[in-house]
Amino acid sequence: MKSGAVLCLDASRLARNGRDWHHLLELCGLVEASVIDLNGVYDPCRPNDRLLPGMKGSISGFELNVLRTRMLDAARAKAQRGELRISVPIG
Repeated sequence: MKSGAVLCLDASRLARNGRDWHHLLELCGLVEASVIDLNGVYDPCRPNDRLLPGMKGSISGFELNVLRTRMLDAARAKAQRGELRISVPIG
């Protein structure tokens, strides 16, 4: 019997693109490889075990979007106050 697993220390690194994250879970299910993170071991062949890592990936993608939006809003606010400084590339 062969076994395989994907070890995930930080779901946000894999979930930069939700489509890639779900594709990884689907591939793991096809080859019957487990997905392991800090909270447990999941078998993507089982619907309940596929749900939680999928939700974690979706939440990580949402958090990344929230952080990006906050960063852009902060840059716009600095620009409106006249405090935004953008350096010219060297070369």
